[in-house]
Amino acid sequence: MNLRSFCMLLLLSLTILQASAQDSVQARIVLVGDAGSLKDGRHPVISAIRSMVKMDSLTTVLFLGDNLYTYGLPDDAFSNYSIAAAILDSQINVVKNTSAHAYFIPGNHDWNHEGPDGWNTIMREQNYIDIHGAGNNVEFYPKDGCPGPVQVNLGKDVVMILMDSQWWLHLYDKPGIESDCPYKTKEEVLNQIDDIVSKNSKKLIVFACHHPMKSDGIHGGYYTLKQHLFPLTDMNPRMYIPMPLIGSIYPITRGIFGTPQDLKHPAYQNMINDLEKVLKHHPNVIFAAGHEHNMQLIQDSSYNYIVAGSGTNKTRVSKSRHQLYGAAENGFAVLEVLKNKLVNVTFYEVKDSINSIRKAYTNTILDFSKLPKTDSAVNPSTVTAVSVPFEDSVIVSASEKYTGVTGLKRLVEGDNYRKEWSAKVKLKVFDISKVKGGLTIQSLGGGKQTTSLRMKDKEGREWTLRTIDKNPENAIPEALRGSIAQHIVEDMVSASHPYGALTVPLLASAANVIVAKPEFYFVPDDPAFGIYRSRVANTVCMLEEREPTPDKDTKSTQKVMSKILDDNDNRIDQPQVLRARLLDMLIGDWDRHLDQWRWATRDTGKGKLYYAVPRDRDQVFFNSDGLLVKIVSSKLFRYLKGFSSEIRDVNWFNWEERDIDRFFLNRLDKQRWTNIIDSFRMGMTDSVIVAAVNQMPPEIVAIDGNEIIGKLKGRRDDLAVKGLQYYKFLARTVTVLGTNDKEYFKVTTDNDTLNVKVYKRSKNSGELSSLMYERKFDPADTK
Repeated sequence: MNLRSFCMLLLLSLTILQASAQDSVQARIVLVGDAGSLKDGRHPVISAIRSMVKMDSLTTVLFLGDNLYTYGLPDDAFSNYSIAAAILDSQINVVKNTSAHAYFIPGNHDWNHEGPDGWNTIMREQNYIDIHGAGNNVEFYPKDGCPGPVQVNLGKDVVMILMDSQWWLHLYDKPGIESDCPYKTKEEVLNQIDDIVSKNSKKLIVFACHHPMKSDGIHGGYYTLKQHLFPLTDMNPRMYIPMPLIGSIYPITRGIFGTPQDLKHPAYQNMINDLEKVLKHHPNVIFAAGHEHNMQLIQDSSYNYIVAGSGTNKTRVSKSRHQLYGAAENGFAVLEVLKNKLVNVTFYEVKDSINSIRKAYTNTILDFSKLPKTDSAVNPSTVTAVSVPFEDSVIVSASEKYTGVTGLKRLVEGDNYRKEWSAKVKLKVFDISKVKGGLTIQSLGGGKQTTSLRMKDKEGREWTLRTIDKNPENAIPEALRGSIAQHIVEDMVSASHPYGALTVPLLASAANVIVAKPEFYFVPDDPAFGIYRSRVANTVCMLEEREPTPDKDTKSTQKVMSKILDDNDNRIDQPQVLRARLLDMLIGDWDRHLDQWRWATRDTGKGKLYYAVPRDRDQVFFNSDGLLVKIVSSKLFRYLKGFSSEIRDVNWFNWEERDIDRFFLNRLDKQRWTNIIDSFRMGMTDSVIVAAVNQMPPEIVAIDGNEIIGKLKGRRDDLAVKGLQYYKFLARTVTVLGTNDKEYFKVTTDNDTLNVKVYKRSKNSGELSSLMYERKFDPADTK
């Protein structure tokens, strides 16, 4: 064979090998973080990614936060807006005109450098990326300042979980329980991550957020002798001003205690502990993050931690026992997931000064082809129905754990509803293949203290199955867990009536308020529940339709408030809201915060009329006769007066809801309140009350049915006085709001009465069109 033939054969072999290697890749993930600035109008790392990585449909570019320095995207009125926009454009364009995808997650700098205007700043960045990335396979996740998690499927074997870790650490305004976020609390976020991981137990999980779980960099507490002697060099590399001893204060303090952006800080540590507690149930998780301005690969207890935060800047990184690679260089990392389920990682170092791109490190870090068998490997949506012979009904108690309280402990904590919790009642057995024509589990629901499952029937209606008994541990600060405080909180569940929610639908119907109709079941140890089996096995649960309204599309309280303020054609059915609030007072349900309400609509032909749909009736008939609650309710938590035949301290009872009421009841004057209260009381007849209480199991009615009936009648009668007392409390200060449309406010006086009218202006001509608000204010009530 001559030399020419040999070269041709060698070239052909290399081409075949390269094609074979390419064919074996099922997903490719480019990791680059902290890419939030340009150098002389260019972005060397982004350019290197375009030149070194094939931008095909297998490639996903993941920007790991701090996409803009230093304070995120400014308002477009500011002079530096165009510079910030150019930086985002350089990142968006990495996949422009290709079949690759790009995802952006936020970091602390995107949240206004973790500042007070963080939420607004992150929304500006999201809107910019949504607009300018449209059509280019570019997404910003999570949306709307929400924490996530967001699941992104890459092929059949790879799942990315994207979370906004700055939301977790943010000290200022951010979406919370009142928001439209699918997951509103840390507990709900953790539950959903757990759910995603459990459903994808045979797949590779790439968990990505801005803040790393492990680091050998500055945020991990790494400081050298240089920082102790010349601490100002961290701010300016040329400031070699010696400050022995004094200079050590900052690195020692930050290395031990940290700032909220450092791993040593308690809030950051709590986040790490909570996330790892959930994620480390899964054997094949790769953690990806930015934040540190360097590149790291740490392998600890078979888990891989990748830090790729040197998209623009670079800072020192130390060596450690578990570190496989570390470099204080600009660059990016690439994960390649092969079809044989091997995972390779490659780190590229980019040195712009010498126009160099170097493949600095490559290694196979994971083989997820052989995973240990676990219960979580069962996906409930693919479970074959198993014929298990269940009885139609069983005799069971809601919970046995509130019994056995005697002596001083009973005096302090009270009798409460212990008898009702432990009473044996006859309940239907929940057969998931038969109830509602057969239900399939969609996901794990939210909630700090109960386990809930979201389900769907064959007609597409959504249902929620949740446990009756509670486990308040997740709602207790970690420092108090295991203490007597935890025991007291757990025992206080006995002050909630386990079957009280069953009485609400008939009472609500009499008040013309739409609510879900709960059904109680005993859930057996059923294999058909798959990965959720152990969560609900052998428990008493309540099944409710998620959307009990005709339109099946309710809104959150925050969303409705925005709709009202955006458009004066949208209105609230305030008399209906008042009836719903009178119902709360009747049944003694004090826990009616923003997230306890949904809002349905009626189309008026011009705009929407929103009406209230109350939910989550955990505190119906709440009552504790223990000394502890009597003491704390006298001064501290005065809304815990308990369910009695009179409504005690009505203003304090409604304290948690006062701001909601001031927004949603501001059109109703004293006469309207009087009329609505009278109508409510007339509809709440003795027969309605008796029928409602008899919806509880007969075994429970025998224990306390007559007592509850008597209390409901007393509270109904007491509303004539206490309802107007609460009106006077709200009437002291009334806010009359306009909207983002044009309105005309007309304020006149008539003797001592102040008359306020608000008119709509035509959106086209500006002429007065119709009256949208009218109320007369009595100076005896409104000061």
